[in-house]
Amino acid sequence: MMRSVCILVIFVLSGCSAGSGFLSNRQLEIHSMGLHRVVLQPNCTTIVCTNGFANEGDIWMTDIPLEQIESGEISNGQIIHLQVLWTPVAGKTPLASTSTNLSVELIIISEGHIGVYGGGGYCWMSGNPNDGMQLYIEDATLAVQEVSEGFTDLLTPATMGGRVRSEADAITARQIANAAELLR
Repeated sequence: MMRSVCILVIFVLSGCSAGSGFLSNRQLEIHSMGLHRVVLQPNCTTIVCTNGFANEGDIWMTDIPLEQIESGEISNGQIIHLQVLWTPVAGKTPLASTSTNLSVELIIISEGHIGVYGGGGYCWMSGNPNDGMQLYIEDATLAVQEVSEGFTDLLTPATMGGRVRSEADAITARQIANAAELLR
C-alpha cells in the first residue's frame, strides 16, 4: 500500500514539474470554436527559435520541407510564428484572463490558397532564444486576418494551447520568416 502511494506521488510530481500539471504534456493544438469545431494538431517537423527584435524571443514552426521553403514553391503546409513579448515574473505578473504576453500568427496553405490567422494569449516560457525555448501556451485566441481567393476558413474563432519546444537556429528561423513574409 505504502509503495503504491509513493509511486503515485512520484507520478504526480513528475507531471507537475514541467509547469502546470498533467496538461503541460499536451502538444500544441488549435481548437475551432466555430460551427465546424475542427481540431488542428500541427505536426511541425521544424521548430526553431531566435532572438526577437524588442521582445523575449521568436519561435518559428513549419511542416513544410526546408527545400520547399528555400525554393518558394509551397502548395500545402503551415507556418506558425510565436512571439514572446515579455517574460512573466513570479509575484509581479498579473494572472488574469486578459493577460497577454504572446503574439501568434498562423499561415495555412491549402492547394495554393492562403489563410493568415492572428491572435494572442498567455504563455509560460523556459529557456532562452540562444539555447532553446519551451513555451506552455494557455488558450491563446486566433481569428482569420487575411485570405486569398478560394481559401475556406474552418477555424475562426479558435483557441491555441499546449506545449512547444524549440531549438536555437537563427538561420532556419530567418528562412521560415522570409517564406512567411512572401506568403502574406
